[in-house]
Amino acid sequence: MTTKFDTSGQAQPDPKFVLKFSHNIIEHLGLKLYQNKPTNVIAELVSNSWDADSQNVWVHLYTDDNGGPLSIVVADNGTGMSSDNLIKNYLIVGKPKRTKDAPAEASLGKRLPMGRKGIGKLAPFGVAKIVDLITVANNKLTWLQFDYGEISTMESNGLLVEYEPKVIAIEIGIKDCIDNAKTPNPIREHLEKILKTSKEAGTIVWAHELTLSRPIAPKDMLESLGRRFTVTLARPDFIVQVNNVSIEEKHVFPNWELRIPETGTLSVEMETPIGKKTIKYWAGFVHEASWSSEQAGVGIYAHGKIAQDRPFFFGNKGNEIFTRYLYAVVEADWIDELENDAISTDRTSIDWENQDFSGLKAWGGDAIKAWLKKYEALRKENATKENISIVDSVLKKNSTLSLRPAERDHLVELLSEVTPRLGKESENREKLIEATAKAWIHEPARKLIKKLWEETSQFEADGFSVLVSRLSEQLIPESLSLAVVFSQRVYALTQLDNHIMLGKETQLQTLIENFPWILDNSFEKYLPRRALTTICAEAERNGLLQNRDIHTVAGENSKPDFVFLGDAEDRDILIVELKGPDAAASWPEDEQLNSYKRFLQSRFTTSTVKGILVAGSFDENVLKQRSISTDYIKWKDVLLRSRRDHMELLAALLAGSEADQSDSRVQQICELGGAPVKNFLKDMSKSTPELSILIEKLSPAKT
Repeated sequence: MTTKFDTSGQAQPDPKFVLKFSHNIIEHLGLKLYQNKPTNVIAELVSNSWDADSQNVWVHLYTDDNGGPLSIVVADNGTGMSSDNLIKNYLIVGKPKRTKDAPAEASLGKRLPMGRKGIGKLAPFGVAKIVDLITVANNKLTWLQFDYGEISTMESNGLLVEYEPKVIAIEIGIKDCIDNAKTPNPIREHLEKILKTSKEAGTIVWAHELTLSRPIAPKDMLESLGRRFTVTLARPDFIVQVNNVSIEEKHVFPNWELRIPETGTLSVEMETPIGKKTIKYWAGFVHEASWSSEQAGVGIYAHGKIAQDRPFFFGNKGNEIFTRYLYAVVEADWIDELENDAISTDRTSIDWENQDFSGLKAWGGDAIKAWLKKYEALRKENATKENISIVDSVLKKNSTLSLRPAERDHLVELLSEVTPRLGKESENREKLIEATAKAWIHEPARKLIKKLWEETSQFEADGFSVLVSRLSEQLIPESLSLAVVFSQRVYALTQLDNHIMLGKETQLQTLIENFPWILDNSFEKYLPRRALTTICAEAERNGLLQNRDIHTVAGENSKPDFVFLGDAEDRDILIVELKGPDAAASWPEDEQLNSYKRFLQSRFTTSTVKGILVAGSFDENVLKQRSISTDYIKWKDVLLRSRRDHMELLAALLAGSEADQSDSRVQQICELGGAPVKNFLKDMSKSTPELSILIEKLSPAKT
């Protein structure tokens, strides 16, 4: 099969095929660069097929009877190489495809080349000991075989080493090779594919005697090649198959939870060292990060081939929990059009220290932050919906975790701030929600406190002081949390005092319904009982009240508001009559309140019904004839008394907490309460040693 004939049928001397290379270049640019990296090896061969204007590339991964790796074939129906082309170009290692005088030009198929360095031919030695090259041009087939064992043991002769590959055939007919009984099946199979799809031209690289320890899964190779090249999915004139399966998007990408844009690509123009250039890009976020961290991130492509491999995030840090879900593609062809080659030899990274890429780097940093922001917002939105369902489920399973609707909504909101960063396993979120709900109602502390109290049943004098100390420690967090609440209330009361006493319009009825503790701390347990409002209104319309319309004599605008409060079972009923802070209450208001009290007492005979009349001032006759079951309070006294009560509770909580001045809750207490709280605590500390110690610790600016 090593015979060459001219058209006259006369035998011609064989041309001399010689591989020329610097000493050890095969080891460094073949074996070590691509060792055990079959994806990178095959990617280099696919890249060569692109440069050869191939329309079809066939990758076949052969295994032995036990499923072990046997050989790899990469074949195409590109232009192929003649003997002369092999000698002048292919067999010179490191001969660049582009030079300063001959920059990249489109091929006959209008393709800009992916290759640049001229070393891709060495890649198969990273996974194989023997590499066969079978190339066909104008129906003439030439077959060379390269043996890494022979190459690596050659002695250097001067600056260059000359290695002569084994010549299997020189420019014979492609059909003659197919029909030859000695032609191995993998070669015959792919020569037939070339004949069917081309004008008798193409190239086959057969890597055998593999050094791989594990077989390559065709599924993984489909995915890897689809991700290393944009052209494998975007160009109908470049079809790549792995074990007879064409690469499609379903092999490469999962279903996106978010894709920017939804389809296609976006583009942006930027200034580069070679003028204004357009880059195209898209970014996708997966619902489940089933891939390894090495597969996530941004891939930058030049002329359809990877130039910056993943994982890469333009230097973005601090969002790793979200970046692991990211897969982005940036097409920047101009990177491979610069005079200086800034892409690493194995095409896994770009020289980002090169100032030529400062603009791209800055754009990428901003882009990835924008993508992550959109994804985080989507995750939070989805987490909120999911958390509502999970919170309801957790609360239903745990009867001891009873939360009011407003608390449940607030818990969902807080969890939605956190859960997008926790992954998407509902079981983990259920555990978090249960723990958070328990903390919300102070269950851990209460369980421990109960246990401590139970221990007192086995009283030991020596251990009692230790027990009390432990109990006190467990009360500190709850005390401080309550202190923060009281500080907020003091601030609100201060603002309300200023608001009301300046005569500004205030929704007093709504205020008392929502915050009954303003009237007295003991009313905190009461809830608005609007059903009682309806009952009294209906009774008034039906003439069942003893005093009707007596409050209308002063005009509609001065008509007082009524708030009906009670416990959950209406055992205790409280009727609050509200006059404005600038209005005086007289006998009509008192009589109206008493009529409501008498009526409700007759309806709820087992309940205790009380009344409160709140106004800016009172007629002297009303105070002289006051009802035993009614309190008469001026607005100013209400606010001052309530604020004083809360301040005293606040001081007591702080004095007993032994809190550190660096505790954020202590700082919140002083900041939320404002000047009234600060001044009050100072005054109280003069007579309370425990509080004095804490106040002294706080810096002057924060006290």
